[in-house]
Amino acid sequence: MVIILENMDSCVGCSACAQRCPTSCISMVYDDEGFLFPRIDEERCTDCGLCKKACPVLKSGNAGQDQEQTGFPRAWAAWCLDDDIRLNSSSGGLFSMFAEHCLREGGTVFGAAFDKDFKVHHTAISKLPDLDSLRRSKYVQSDINQCYREAEKLLMEKRPVLFSGTGCHIAGLKSFLGKPYPGLLTIDVACYGVPSPKVWSMYLEDMKKKYKSEIAAISFRDKKNGWKNYCMHISFKDGSFYRRTAVKDTFFIGFGKNLLSRKCCFSCQFRHPNSQADITLADFWGVERLGLTDTRDDKGISLVIANTPEGLATLESIREKCCLSEISFMDAASGNPRLTASAPMPYQRALFFEDLNRGVGFSALKRKYMNPAVQSLKLWVKRTLGAGVAGKLKKLIKA
Repeated sequence: MVIILENMDSCVGCSACAQRCPTSCISMVYDDEGFLFPRIDEERCTDCGLCKKACPVLKSGNAGQDQEQTGFPRAWAAWCLDDDIRLNSSSGGLFSMFAEHCLREGGTVFGAAFDKDFKVHHTAISKLPDLDSLRRSKYVQSDINQCYREAEKLLMEKRPVLFSGTGCHIAGLKSFLGKPYPGLLTIDVACYGVPSPKVWSMYLEDMKKKYKSEIAAISFRDKKNGWKNYCMHISFKDGSFYRRTAVKDTFFIGFGKNLLSRKCCFSCQFRHPNSQADITLADFWGVERLGLTDTRDDKGISLVIANTPEGLATLESIREKCCLSEISFMDAASGNPRLTASAPMPYQRALFFEDLNRGVGFSALKRKYMNPAVQSLKLWVKRTLGAGVAGKLKKLIKA
C-alpha cells in the first residue's frame, strides 16, 4: 500500500499532497471522526514522491524562523481605530487591516469562510466588499480545497497574495510551494485545535431541528455582551435567533474540553517557535495586567506577533490605522499558552468519538459530554471556592 506518513495520526489534513500530485491520484476523504485525510489510488500512482516532498509534517524538523539571529518574534497589543471594523471582528480587527492593505495593492486574500450550508472552507477574495466573509473566527477545521494551487498561480504571475489560516495551513502552503515568493504574506492564528466538521454539522442540524428553521447567519464571537463575554449567535430565516455565552453553548463546551479536535492538534508541530507565518494573530487575553492604556473598553484587543521582517514591514504599513503597544514575547505568551504548547488529549475524547460512531444521537452526546449545567457548576465552584475544589469536583463528575 502506498502511504505518505507512517503514522497518519500526525496528518494535519492540509491537502498539500493532493494538490501537488501530478496525476491527481490523491483525494481528500473524511474519516469516521469527520476529518479529511489523503487517499491514494495506487493504480494511478507513479511513485514520483512529490506528495512526500509537499507534506509539511515530513518537513517539520526544518520548520520555523531563525529567531535568535533575526531578533524575532516581536509582539504588540493592537486594535483597529475604526470601531465598526473592530466590533465586527473577533478581537481587535487587525486581520481586516492586513487584508485591506493587500486588496488595495491589487492582491488576493485567502481565508476561511462559510459556504451556503455553513460548512467552513478556504476561499479567495479580490474585492473589498467580499472581505466580511473572511472576518471572524470559525472554530471548525477549514477545507483548503484547491487554494494552494490558486495561490501559486497568482504568485507566479507576480500578484500579491495574503494567505491566512492555522499554523498547519501555512506550513502546508509553504511546503507545497517549495520556495519563497516575494509577493506572499502569511498569517496564522494562535490555534487551540481544529474541531471536527462532522460534529459541527451535527450541531447545526440539532439547532435547525430545535428552532424549526433554516440558518441565515452565524457568528462564533458575537460581541453584544462584550469581547470578554462573547457569544455563539445563530440567526434563523424565520427571524428567530440563538445566543449563548461560550460556557453555556454545547459546541463551545466540547471545543473547550478538547473533545472535538483533530488528533494531531494535541502534538502540534507548528506553534511558536515553529510558526512558519510572517504574522501571528490572537486574542490578547489578560492584556489588562500589563497596565496599558485604553484596553478596558471591551471591544476587543488583538495580539500581533511579527515573526519575519516581511511581517514587521506589513505591520508598519498599517500603523496609522491601528493603536499599537509593543510588549515582550514572554508577556504575550503568558496569557495565551496555546501560542507555544498544545493542550493535552483528554481521555474522554476517545469515548466521545466512540459513542458518536456507534450511532449515539447528538442530544445524548450533549447530555453526556457537553452539559451546560455541569459546565456552569464547575465555573461557579472555581470562581467562588477556588481551583482546588473545582479540581475535586471535576474528578467526581468525570467531566
